[in-house]
Amino acid sequence: MISRVVERTYSNFQDCPSILLANIQISVDIEKNKKKIEEIIQIAHEKNVNIVLFPELALTSYVWETEKPEEVFYHLNSGETGNIKSWIDNIRDSLVTDNKGPEYVFLNNVRRKNGELYNSTMVLNGEIDYNDEALIYDKIFLPPIEQRYFRQGTDKRLTIDTRWGRFGFLTCYDLCFVELARQYAFTDDVDAIITLAAWRSHAIREYSLMNVRTDNYYGFLWDLMNSSKAAYNQTWSLGVNTVGPHDLSGVLFWGGSGIWAPSGLNLIRGSNMREEILIIHNLDIKEERVRSQVEFNYRIDFQNMYRKMKVTTKDIKDLTPDE
Repeated sequence: MISRVVERTYSNFQDCPSILLANIQISVDIEKNKKKIEEIIQIAHEKNVNIVLFPELALTSYVWETEKPEEVFYHLNSGETGNIKSWIDNIRDSLVTDNKGPEYVFLNNVRRKNGELYNSTMVLNGEIDYNDEALIYDKIFLPPIEQRYFRQGTDKRLTIDTRWGRFGFLTCYDLCFVELARQYAFTDDVDAIITLAAWRSHAIREYSLMNVRTDNYYGFLWDLMNSSKAAYNQTWSLGVNTVGPHDLSGVLFWGGSGIWAPSGLNLIRGSNMREEILIIHNLDIKEERVRSQVEFNYRIDFQNMYRKMKVTTKDIKDLTPDE
């Protein structure tokens, strides 16, 4: 039972969406995860939330280091979308279409295609076929541990249009590659970029003579990249992340799920230690993005200049001193 629900209100405009971020710990027990997801969706109904976001691999948990990779494959297959279809159908069928409860659930899960596994984000909605290839995002950038189990996605991006704005999708490590987010913002003209993640906490970076050190460098990157992704693209950044230790490996996940405005400023942020349900009501997605571009519109300025730029080797100056 998740005991902590944090609610904030962005505006008084009732026609703007309310969004729920599940800053939760994911177990290797698939049935336990199903029950937790069902509980959270029930909270979404009770709180009149319109959009629900879950972390990466919210049904199976993230993969782990092991000398027996066949055990990981077996586990991933147990929670694969096709093997839990009836459960996913029940979640989809529980959604509403009248703006008085959850209409969209963004869920990342294992998906089998042509005999191989993909790390895939699906859109659950009463009027959408979640098996439609055009509406599935396969994670593009896979860290080494995932490359053992998953096939890399193509460069196909996923954008969906809703009554509240246009959304684009990333998965965890994708966040590190600025060009992908820029394509969503400048080419696809999305209002918000949504990142579903299982982002770790621990990594040491130390600069001893400067007396600077962090033990949670990866966590620092999560906060930094979500903020900068919003600011340099002038889009909303919605990031939902796993929190707490992995059941088997003990690896700590950073949590810190949150919403960053097009300014890059954080509006709501989850714990790095415990489970929380974060809800922000009446988020004025479209109008705030317009307001953020009144003084400077990075997309237009970039496109006006980029068409004129032509870099050749003649433009590169060698300033190396002669020996």
